[in-house]
Amino acid sequence: LTSSLLPMDQTLYEHLGGRETIAAVVDGLYTRLLDDDLIGPVFGGVDMARLRGHMTTFLSASLGSDNVYAGRDLFSAHAGLGITDEMFNRTLVHLVGVLVASEVAPETVDLVIDCLTPLRLQVVHESSVA
Repeated sequence: LTSSLLPMDQTLYEHLGGRETIAAVVDGLYTRLLDDDLIGPVFGGVDMARLRGHMTTFLSASLGSDNVYAGRDLFSAHAGLGITDEMFNRTLVHLVGVLVASEVAPETVDLVIDCLTPLRLQVVHESSVA
């Protein structure tokens, strides 16, 4: 992934600081998600250390690293969890919060969100009740 906002020879993954930074962002994200009354219950009984590792690799690969994500596809991994549009949106809001707290530039935060937003169709399996 490249953008006119990034140096020409740099991926978004590299621009953010590589795997160590991505792992810290993932830790911060899961801290927020577990504390979220709507989203937290989804993680009941889940091996969070394993999930953090999978998410770090997945996010790294999604943002342009050479890492290869070999876990289950997103659709299968989220099937049966009842993920709604609202939950997906709140997850992105939490991710933005972690990135901003990590002093990531707003335009870079936008690039990360733009990269992840199309994954909604693979993650959301339930309609939000209006």
